[in-house]
Amino acid sequence: MDAFDRRVSDIGSRSAMDDFVIAAVNEGQYDQALSTLEEIILRNPSDIGARIALARIYYQISAYGLAAAHIEQALLTAGWEAFEKEIEELKAKIDRAEGGYEYRLTFTAGVGYRAVTESVPTIPDQDYDLTSPFFIADGVVIRDLDTASNDDIRIGGTIKYSRGLADINFDDDITSFDMYRGRAYATYSKGLPDLIDTLRIDTTAYASFQAYGSERTIRDYGAMTEIYVQPSVESQVRVFAGYGWLGDSDQYYTDHRVRYGASGEYRVAPGVALGAYASGYYDWGVSPKRMDYDTPPNYDFEGHGYEVGGAISHLLYVFEDGRSWTHRFGGSYTEERILDYASLSANIAYPSYIADMVDREAWEIYWNHTVQTSPDSEITFGAKYGQEEITDTWTVFDRSQDYWGLHAAFTYQFN
Repeated sequence: MDAFDRRVSDIGSRSAMDDFVIAAVNEGQYDQALSTLEEIILRNPSDIGARIALARIYYQISAYGLAAAHIEQALLTAGWEAFEKEIEELKAKIDRAEGGYEYRLTFTAGVGYRAVTESVPTIPDQDYDLTSPFFIADGVVIRDLDTASNDDIRIGGTIKYSRGLADINFDDDITSFDMYRGRAYATYSKGLPDLIDTLRIDTTAYASFQAYGSERTIRDYGAMTEIYVQPSVESQVRVFAGYGWLGDSDQYYTDHRVRYGASGEYRVAPGVALGAYASGYYDWGVSPKRMDYDTPPNYDFEGHGYEVGGAISHLLYVFEDGRSWTHRFGGSYTEERILDYASLSANIAYPSYIADMVDREAWEIYWNHTVQTSPDSEITFGAKYGQEEITDTWTVFDRSQDYWGLHAAFTYQFN
């Protein structure tokens, strides 16, 4: 609103127009930004900076023909050499998009710290901490199918390495370990403008793994359907459901898992948005130890759980060159009924060799910041605190833990 007031009261001021364009783009009001840039060019057709800004916004909203036209006009304007590098990079992106392909490759490197206090009845609390680096590589190739509904196919993947600190067997033995995670996917994304202009449905096939040192590897192969809709300019809603097969995992006994959930976000004021989500799952598998004293013995088990959470995002600061600083405060709560892997450990198998199902309850709060260092890079940092409880145990013991952590990272995107 401050940018708009200045835009109206100081008619013709280039700085007021620039501030308004930046504010409009940050709020997703691209039509307002485009009309203001068009006015700047109408006043001064040789303004290359405004011409490039127009091309960049048209590229962001997938109007590649208009973006290419403004780049070509910029190259015909005297003084374009001063913007040569920026023009070449943007022109390459537009050319790839017009050819039907886009790609994004993102690298993140950072460091995290985690401190854990484990509590078990009858013995003193135990404290652990770990400082560890982490690395994430994420890439996707997008093939535009050139349809009226902007359908596309996306093929991508993610790989992450970090040092972990956790009780991966739920047996009061917190250890550090090398943790690897990976995911590959193929998505068909279809727009449905005949129903609602902003409605899209994504169908994804995926394969993923999570390796917790040499103790456990979870492999998950499945499919998921997601539906996105934007009921208004200020809001968006997502729902999803999917199935995964985990029967190829090592030292992990869930074979099948059904997932479902929904999330939404609403912009309550310029630069301020509220978000919330709820998700759940139901799974089943076969334990290596019998689950009860039935004759014949029963090895099948079923688990289930849900998680709810919310957050508030705030545009904290906009720098003069258009870079932004945002922060996000939120939290989550989880309840689960899970297989207690501690009951499967031979050295803690009393009073009998019976596998146990237990209740897990956890909550976490966090505060994260994101600072743009350039159009293609950003710095993130934040903190979190949480608690976890394992209760209703039978073969082993109830236990709980408190933890807190810090992280900082640098991300760079190629596209």
